[in-house]
Amino acid sequence: HMFPPFSNVRLKSTRIMENRVSVETKTSDNVFVQLRISVMQELYKEKAYEAIYKLTSPELQIESFVADVIRGHVPSMALDKLFEAKHEIATEVKDRLTAGMQEYGFHIIQVLVIDIDPDPKVKQAMNEINENRRLRMAAEEKAEAEKIITVKRAEAEKTLAIMQAQAEAESKKLQGQGVARSRKAIIDG
Repeated sequence: HMFPPFSNVRLKSTRIMENRVSVETKTSDNVFVQLRISVMQELYKEKAYEAIYKLTSPELQIESFVADVIRGHVPSMALDKLFEAKHEIATEVKDRLTAGMQEYGFHIIQVLVIDIDPDPKVKQAMNEINENRRLRMAAEEKAEAEKIITVKRAEAEKTLAIMQAQAEAESKKLQGQGVARSRKAIIDG
């Protein structure tokens, strides 16, 4: 190819490209989180002109769309709900990007929420809460097991006491019968 001198040539790849976007925002329970989003996009060959000349920086435009969607959704969610809604957030980002970037010649293939990273102190607190919950459950299970053992021991002791009383009563009965027979034998001569 021959280009006239001082001409400006812009090259764009038609390969699938990935943008990694990091957005910090706050949840409804006032926890700051860092979300890492991966956007896979490719250039429509038919719209190469739009992709090259209509946008100066498609990466920045994609970052803006992602940040707008994230900052619009996450503040209405609690931290626990945020972890459950990763797919919902990714779908919303993809829909918004597809609508916004199509006219510029970009096809959004996939959007993934790669990581949700709360402040380290919040992570530590969450881990401690879970640890305490598990310890409490273990203590409850242990107490329940001890209760069952105590009840079974009491039932066994009751059964033993009843059996001993019955054996003693049977022994007294047989002793009485023996004494009665010996007296009868003495009388009968």
